[in-house]
Amino acid sequence: MRLQFGMLFFSFSSLGAQIVNYPLHKDGIETNEPSIAIDPNHPNIQILGSNTSYFFTSEDGGILWNPVFLKPKEGFYGDPVVYINRKGDYYVCHLSKNPFKKWPDQFDRIVFEKSTNSGKTFESVGIGLNGAKMQDKPWFYVDEGKKSKFRDCIYVAWTEFDKYGSRLPEDSSRIRFSASSDGGSSFSEAITVSDSCGDAADEDNTLEGATMATGIHGELYLVWAGKGKIWLDVSTDGGKSWGKDKAIAEQRGSWNTEDILGLMRSNSMPFITSDAKGCLYVVFGDNRNGDQDVYYLYSENKGKSFTSPIRLHNDKVGNGKDQFMPAICYDQKKKNVYAAWYDRRNSEYNGYTDVYIAQLHGKKPGNSVRVNAESFCVPSPKIFFGDYLGVAAAKDEIRIAYALYDSEKDIVTVHIAGLQAKALKAQNITQPFLQIDQLKDTGLVYIHFNLPGYKSCTLEMLRGGQMIYKQLFNPLVSADNEIQIPLQKLPAGVYKVILSFKGKKIERDFYIERM
Repeated sequence: MRLQFGMLFFSFSSLGAQIVNYPLHKDGIETNEPSIAIDPNHPNIQILGSNTSYFFTSEDGGILWNPVFLKPKEGFYGDPVVYINRKGDYYVCHLSKNPFKKWPDQFDRIVFEKSTNSGKTFESVGIGLNGAKMQDKPWFYVDEGKKSKFRDCIYVAWTEFDKYGSRLPEDSSRIRFSASSDGGSSFSEAITVSDSCGDAADEDNTLEGATMATGIHGELYLVWAGKGKIWLDVSTDGGKSWGKDKAIAEQRGSWNTEDILGLMRSNSMPFITSDAKGCLYVVFGDNRNGDQDVYYLYSENKGKSFTSPIRLHNDKVGNGKDQFMPAICYDQKKKNVYAAWYDRRNSEYNGYTDVYIAQLHGKKPGNSVRVNAESFCVPSPKIFFGDYLGVAAAKDEIRIAYALYDSEKDIVTVHIAGLQAKALKAQNITQPFLQIDQLKDTGLVYIHFNLPGYKSCTLEMLRGGQMIYKQLFNPLVSADNEIQIPLQKLPAGVYKVILSFKGKKIERDFYIERM
């Protein structure tokens, strides 16, 4: 049994400076790679897409989510991106799933869907069909700038593979683009934006992660990763023509990171947004300091030049703790920019993950705030965790949709953190918890606990009523604490782990299995 500290049943809009976390599905379902959007005029209305083919709506600020089954004629599979425009229309963009083809050939186009009746019905259109080539990893942006001559245009960008996963020199990847000027009913013929190609291996030298933003007068900015760099191209005519690709930063370790403990991969690709002054922000991740960190670039001159990479988080540089998969958003009503990411600063052995957010003020990042209720650990890279999280903001309401590993259900599942902007000036979310995980590929058992405000505690591990392990922590140096126990010292079976502190207890049952 776990000590219960209460469930909170009230609207996110009444939170004040609090942070609340809710599951996407009350019973838990296997989901990852979430994208979330908030109605800019009615923040209680939200939509969410998640890998592989889930779409949800919420009308209470993100507490309860209702599944909507989308069945476009082109098929629905993977990488959904969502948006709510100023008129309240719902947009969803995702991979296709051609029923007449096999994986990966079934991903033969990008699919754009829209609903003008709050998700009751959707219309779909296919984009970018190009023979047998694979169309992957889409993103889209809607230009809603009041001074833009391309107002309400919808822009879609993605990666095209000659042959997905191929290492042959004749197969390559490129960044493709299409636009709609009629609210998503039709799209222009796809064109290639990138001046050069990457390989088709879906690795470091592949061109991937295309995202967009627009400036005050409709300038269109497109960024992506590949070949160890972050690239930018600009269009001033609504995407009909493009300039020359420009490398705006090195990405050391590249976007396809495979050395984060417990993760199959960590794709810290770039995301871009612009503010009310037309300034640009680009977030990405790399390992220039020896561990994975997340950074942003800032431009005050329409992308002509950018700052050197600015570290998003405020923990010690080179401390061996990983931060990865940053995302970014802009609150159009309140004119604020926010970035969110996964963060392991609180894990002594760099295995447990938290979710953090910060407001960006030009060249200076604000306070990093921890938003998840409990740290989590992904126990094996054989479990697919996903490639990104989602963040959205409107009228000072902020939502972060993130994946976590649920050790009780043995699945990766999406949760939503809800907060208001004022919470970023308060303390990080703090709640006593105890986690135990067996890292199946390291031969170790990890125990992680958080006791904010307490000065001492006792940790015990019992098997069949017999004490196997006991440790007194006095004093507690920090709220977060972590230990490793070699699996070889622990016989298979059911254990009870007890954390005692000032007359209270948290108890967890844990099963050790032999592989």
